[in-house]
Amino acid sequence: MVVYYGYQNAIFGTQSTVNGSGFNYNFVPPVGSTWSWSGTSTNFAVKENDGAVNFNGDVTNEQVSAQEQIGGVWAQTVEIGGTDRQVIWDYTFEVTAADGTVYRVAVIDVDLNNDDDLQDAGEDGYYLVFPDGIPPAGTDLTVGPIVNNDNSTAHLDLGAQVVCFTKGTLIETCAGATRIENLEPGDLVLTQTGDYQPLIWVGQTTVAATGKLAPIVIAEGALGNTRELVVSPQHGIVINDWRAQLLFGEDEVIVRAVDLVNGGTIYRRPGGMVTYYHVLFEHHQIIYSEGIPTESLYPGVVAMGAVSAEYQEELLSLFPELFQEGVFRGPKTARFLRSYEACCLKTY
Repeated sequence: MVVYYGYQNAIFGTQSTVNGSGFNYNFVPPVGSTWSWSGTSTNFAVKENDGAVNFNGDVTNEQVSAQEQIGGVWAQTVEIGGTDRQVIWDYTFEVTAADGTVYRVAVIDVDLNNDDDLQDAGEDGYYLVFPDGIPPAGTDLTVGPIVNNDNSTAHLDLGAQVVCFTKGTLIETCAGATRIENLEPGDLVLTQTGDYQPLIWVGQTTVAATGKLAPIVIAEGALGNTRELVVSPQHGIVINDWRAQLLFGEDEVIVRAVDLVNGGTIYRRPGGMVTYYHVLFEHHQIIYSEGIPTESLYPGVVAMGAVSAEYQEELLSLFPELFQEGVFRGPKTARFLRSYEACCLKTY
């Protein structure tokens, strides 16, 4: 089972400084030193070949273990420049702001040349992840101790998210509105451009509807939807009314469902189990679910995609191109708003 974990609260390690200078995260920043960062945040996705829930760590001291290498049972990779690179979680330390707010900083190492070690320039701390939210840019924070340096840590504890629909969602197809669980590869789905695109893959995964995995409910009519729409927190919803143009100078923008929560017509529904579905096209598409435009799975920044071992075997035999480099590299269809930008929408 292949699982994708997406991280949005991230920066490149080169955007940070320790005591005013660039830092090699092969070493832990000294406790009491000054840490800061500049620029804008980024995002990335980790592909777990074995469907693991944990991000394996640096247990072999600057080496990528055989099982975690490309082709290994536990392979962990991140796509950079169209190529899968081996990746591990190294350790997590703390920084504290002047107002006392504490932020965890997870150090993610990337084997940029896939030579099975992490000793080349720029590999240690290629990404820095902030499970508690990104601290303010351009602000001095004080480095605290390491808080986690185990063999592995849970992706969800580092802030990874899931992107998908829930069972029963109606998707517009050439045969009319169809329940998502009844869709199959090859089915033609209506896209925002007015044409029909064939599905490449439909997958599903069932999880406990708790914490960050509890679904977001969009009540009937809240966004023009014809029925209640239930999606994962990180699912992209298209906003293409006057607000997109007025606030962002765009004809349309994509907003994560969780960023639209208003405590009334859009809210989180925890409890029990939830089955999430994923749909994939050759390129990122805007499709219609419960009558409103929403995004399809986007492999480049997807939070999670899952498929059973049996289904993966079938996909490998029927659609080997799915697992080749350079496939599904089409551009995103519209600009994704950051959480602080999405807050502006709720004031209108």
